[in-house]
Amino acid sequence: MSLNKILNELAGTERQHITRGLARALEKKKDIRPAFSHTWVRPYVPKDASIVEKYHIDGTEVSLFSLYDETEDLYHVVPPEYKLRKEKARVISEVKESLAEHHAEDMDFSDPGRVKEFIKGRGKNLIQRAVEDLEIDLAESRQEQIKELDDLSRILSKYTAGYGVLETMLSDPNVEDIYVDAPAEQNNVYVEVSAGEEIRDKCRTNVYLSSKDMGSLMSRFRFESGEPFSEAYPVLEADLSEYDTRITAIGSPLSSDGIALALRRRNTEPWTLPRLIKVGSLTPLSAGLLSFLIDGRSTMMVAGSRGAGKTTLLGALMLEFPKSQRILTIEDTKELPSEEMQSIGYNVQSMKTASGMSKGDMDPDEVLRVSLRLGESAIVMGEVRGEEAKTLYEAMRAGTAGSAVMGTIHGNSAQSVYERVVHDIGIPEESFAATDIVIIAGIVRPGGMQKRERKVTQIAEYGDGEFSDLMNFEGRLEPTDFFKRNSKKIGEIARSWGLSYNEAVKNIKLRAEIKKKMVKTSVDMNDETILSAEWVAKANNKFWNLISKYGASRDYSRIEEKWMKWFEERTRYA
Repeated sequence: MSLNKILNELAGTERQHITRGLARALEKKKDIRPAFSHTWVRPYVPKDASIVEKYHIDGTEVSLFSLYDETEDLYHVVPPEYKLRKEKARVISEVKESLAEHHAEDMDFSDPGRVKEFIKGRGKNLIQRAVEDLEIDLAESRQEQIKELDDLSRILSKYTAGYGVLETMLSDPNVEDIYVDAPAEQNNVYVEVSAGEEIRDKCRTNVYLSSKDMGSLMSRFRFESGEPFSEAYPVLEADLSEYDTRITAIGSPLSSDGIALALRRRNTEPWTLPRLIKVGSLTPLSAGLLSFLIDGRSTMMVAGSRGAGKTTLLGALMLEFPKSQRILTIEDTKELPSEEMQSIGYNVQSMKTASGMSKGDMDPDEVLRVSLRLGESAIVMGEVRGEEAKTLYEAMRAGTAGSAVMGTIHGNSAQSVYERVVHDIGIPEESFAATDIVIIAGIVRPGGMQKRERKVTQIAEYGDGEFSDLMNFEGRLEPTDFFKRNSKKIGEIARSWGLSYNEAVKNIKLRAEIKKKMVKTSVDMNDETILSAEWVAKANNKFWNLISKYGASRDYSRIEEKWMKWFEERTRYA
């Protein structure tokens, strides 16, 4: 009996299901991969796709397509090595197998960069030999032959010591996160991108990793990090330093369908409050308020869900400390901009704690106890989540926690932070009173659209057993009457500086005008560096110098005039 006759005899719903299944199977047959890779790439584009942007990453064309009938868009790549002639792909495949069988005994495989260079060098000789043995003509001229050997050795390195097709995504500055769900061979690799308003954040790719590729990746991650990964330790958390990326992987028995993987990119250029104003996450006045609160040595917790930008905001807040302030950072995975701040003159000491499955590093509570003995410092914790919270709050109550304390914690509102700290972690209510400010980093979807935006949605002050909003979000972060007249924290800082409440508000507004001016100048000059950490440090230094010179007069108009003149002169020659 023919297939058409069988389909005709089936009920409508059954026929539809089978037809769709056959269509998917036929689509799979169009997937391609060369002999040296186990990662499949689907080269064609859906009929309803509309091209939005196209660019190149290390010789690979990346295309971003809008998919109007779906709730996600498409991140499309076809690496040039996937279009190699069969005989060239065969050469790479054979040399790759040869390298796998004959490891160099004196090679340090813990250094990915050195391994790549080693394989490029040794691989070129092996490729030349294989080309001769197989009697393959690479090119006509000697110069073209040398270029072909270089290209083939680069591809060999990419698919042995490198990360294959994933390298394009890891190298793409538009990609923030990469996800591979289990079972890998049945699910597209997904990415989250920041690429303009026409593309939604979450995009599926046309790439499928095989279970063999996932196993190879995990062997690499396990070896390079020194962390265990097995059924006894089914979670791996580590840094991929080559790409400034954080790795989180889960396996059996936690993931019954195989290994699942999340790669989260770390910003190489630190975010600053002016940069957050430019992208709409903050308003100038909220940035001025946060700068004032940090300068006033407040205890601040940044809360929000995963991916809301908590650590990004925390790093930006660190840059509002004066360079003379010693800062101790405590985190299990390096995400705060400690090295970048050190490079421009900030006094920052980083301390690393053990992650959930890590062996060998000190646990967060032990590290915090050590930090409290290192002398007067601001303490910045990557995440407050366990026993270390009790030590932290004890130190804050006793006044031994340094000049300021900041950290991140999970929670979607100020009240949820209280519930988590007091009821989940077990901090006494009277100890929680050491928290001055809770800032909520939220994810909003204007008008219910699928594209998400990261916004600060609440800045709340804790006092007398309750929260009072200094700013809240109604489509935009706006100041409350409490901020304008009744904040105990603003009043406390004002008194310590010898200011009236109204003068403190003027101080906040001046900080806001300074950051607003930086954003406007950056846009007008089309110069993103004006919003960099280095420029923020210069701008803040000038502000404090002017406050020292003219602050006694409380003449904020004169201070603003002097700062604006200085800034315009400096940026004229930037």
